[in-house]
This record gives sequence, C-alpha cells and structure tokens, in this order.
Amino acid sequence: MNLRHALPVALLSLLLPLLAQENDDKATHREVEMLDVRFQRFGCLCLDGKGRLLAGDAGAKTIKVLSTDGKLLSELKPGLPAEAIAVAPDGAIYCGGGGKLAELTADGKVVRTVPLPTDAASDMPRRRNKRGNQVSGIAVTKDYVFATIGSGWSVGAKAKLFRFNRELGDPKVLLTGLRGCCQRCDIKVHDGIIYIAENGAYRVVRMTPEGKVLGRWGERGRTGDAGFGSCCNPMNLCFGKDGNLYTAESGLGRIKRYTADGKFLDLVGYAGVARFNRASGLAAACSNIAIVATANGDRVFAMDFKQGRIRVLERKPKGE
Repeated sequence: MNLRHALPVALLSLLLPLLAQENDDKATHREVEMLDVRFQRFGCLCLDGKGRLLAGDAGAKTIKVLSTDGKLLSELKPGLPAEAIAVAPDGAIYCGGGGKLAELTADGKVVRTVPLPTDAASDMPRRRNKRGNQVSGIAVTKDYVFATIGSGWSVGAKAKLFRFNRELGDPKVLLTGLRGCCQRCDIKVHDGIIYIAENGAYRVVRMTPEGKVLGRWGERGRTGDAGFGSCCNPMNLCFGKDGNLYTAESGLGRIKRYTADGKFLDLVGYAGVARFNRASGLAAACSNIAIVATANGDRVFAMDFKQGRIRVLERKPKGE
C-alpha cells in the first residue's frame, strides 16, 4: 500500500508545507491542503457555473458535488463511470465513460445516454486496442458537445475529435490522429474556440467548432518552465475567468499559465508530484491531472488520479 495514501488527512496537512518547500520561489501558488474526500476511482473534475466542484467517481459511477472547501453537497448518478465531464453554459452536465455519453440536468437527472459512435474506433489492429475506446475529454458550447475518444495504449494511442448536437446526436468527426498518450486527450472551449491538449506532441491545438485548425503551440522542454516536460504533456487544461489558459503536466505535477495563443505567463506551482529530474517511472507514467481555478484565481484544484484525492494550491501572499 502507498504509505502517503494511507496517512490520515490531518497528518498529510502537516506534511504539505514541507513538500511545498521544494517548489520554486517564482511559483505564484503553493499546495496547502488535500480535500477530505475520497474516491473508489477518481475519473474527472470540473467547476460548474455556481463555483462548485463536480468530481466523477468512476469506480462508484457517481459524480460528487462539492463545495470548494470539500463539503459533499450531493451525489449524482449518471449511470456510467464518469471519466470526462463538462458543464454547458445553461448548467446541463455532460459526461462520458464505459463506452457511453450522458446528458444530465443541472440538478443531476439523467436526460439521455447514448453509445459512442460506431466510427469511434481507430484503424489500429485489435490486438493494440484491447482496452477499447475511452472518452478522454468533453467540452460544451451553446450549440454543440465535443468529445475526444481515444484508442490504443501508451504513446501509440490516438484520438478522434467528435462534434455532437446538444442532444448527443448527429456525430461528426472533426479531427483524427490526435496523439493522446494512454487514451488521454483533454479538451476545453473558450470564446467559441476548441483547445486540445495533444500531449503526445507536446502542444495545444486551437480549432473552430467547424473543424478548421487555427494554430498549434507548445514544445518539449526539460529546462525552464515554458516548455512541456516528462511524458507526455500538457495532460490537462482549464481556463481562468481572465481568459488565460492553465496547463497541468503529468509526472511533474507542474501547473502553469499561458495566454490563449501560447505566450508563457507564469509558473503557478506544483501539486505534490516529484519533478521529472527525480521522478520514478511510475510517477512519469501518464495520468489524469485535471485542474480548475476559482474565479479570482486564488485557488487551483488539481486531481490526483493515482491517490484519488483533490489537491489545493493557494496564491502566495504578496512579497513572499
């Protein structure tokens, strides 16, 4: 058993300041706590329009609705193992997992569940796609639902980007061959533009809802903070209210902030994972590290996939 996973929350809270000492002085935030909530298998994390955390427990087939201090407000039952989740502008919830997509009302009533499109499978041989197809990212606009669906495994995995109507019908393939290691290829929408974390290529792809690629930015880098390190990154994305893009790197626990078109702004901090120059093979393996930021950016929540916890980074006081 992983010792840190077994430690009580109170003891972990005492250890976190010691872990934070490893963070660079230039980071804007430091890790301060882990929320006192556990999951059978942590699948996804997002923030709704009311500022609540929606955390998918894929093992229990539930979505926990949490306050930002970790209080359990309610549990939703989507009828599938939620491994990707997004909230529409009108509050509707969309999630995917177990070969299905689901739409829920804002209060958690299941509206519909549909199987993945028949053309979701890749062209790779069946022996290289034993895990089947996985929903690795969902994003929603007023008119459309977008989902990345991965096939294969490890660095050879590929993903397709689909567009659906809001009723999860009329699926269209917008992009194929996305390099999403271990069937992870996160997506977000901001100001009508889709952003894809093509982690196997160390870049972010920007495209229109009609499928026109507007540009790609990012590069691999093991020195400095502007590039993406370890294997394979950026793994997850989120947007702040200011329109800037946060990225999270698997294997490093490193969270950074960029403009939407790729200009590096600052290092936000580290979410309790060894850095790449000291990371073990296990730490460097691909893992979901979904992130969300509060409206004022003072707190950032990071999904610890391996330990099944939500880690919290808080902005440092001025002058520190």
